[in-house]
Amino acid sequence: MSKRYRWLTVQWPIALSTLGERLKARPFGGDVTHGFVVDRIRNDILEARYVERIEYTERITDPFGNELLFDRIEFRQSFFCASTRGPGLEVRDPPRSLQPLMNRLSEATDFEVAINPCKVDVLVWAENFQARIGRPLVVDSLQMNSLQVEDGIMAKILIKGSRDVRTACTALAANRNFQLEKIQLRLEGAAGTVVLSSGGAATLKTDDPEGTLLEHLRGALV
Repeated sequence: MSKRYRWLTVQWPIALSTLGERLKARPFGGDVTHGFVVDRIRNDILEARYVERIEYTERITDPFGNELLFDRIEFRQSFFCASTRGPGLEVRDPPRSLQPLMNRLSEATDFEVAINPCKVDVLVWAENFQARIGRPLVVDSLQMNSLQVEDGIMAKILIKGSRDVRTACTALAANRNFQLEKIQLRLEGAAGTVVLSSGGAATLKTDDPEGTLLEHLRGALV
């Protein structure tokens, strides 16, 4: 089972304890359609969830052409961690759009906070990660975009291999401009993979019961 994480850059204008109290004043529950559930507050970290209740009507047609209507309720949760260290905001298994969460966090800070996407060099991130874990890793997949083939012609390329593909990427680019979007890592002695994206996101498709890999990924993010 894969786990997804995304980091955003933010400098909190208020203490996290104050932020936590403000989120508690906007709780989810009862007839409220959206709100927060605060799980833990410390001086340097706040863990919480933003919950939305979505109500809709599902339409189904039976074999005889009769339309049946069913009222449905869906709960969407955004697990996040606000911190005074690193980028400042970590979202776990992020939804397609983070805008509702970002809007509510902005409201809780009286609109004094700026939350911005991270822009990361994934190869540097991988090198820092490898240095922290002290184990060899292989970049066996790499996705590059906007590779300039000729004037006005760009290519999007996926490079995959049974061994490290970084050298092949350098040879293929041949000093031409391109954007590196995503890489896949394999760790020596571990099953599964880790995927890093230039938008400051990571997908762990490997066992990490102690959270060691995640902690090193956080620390390696620059």
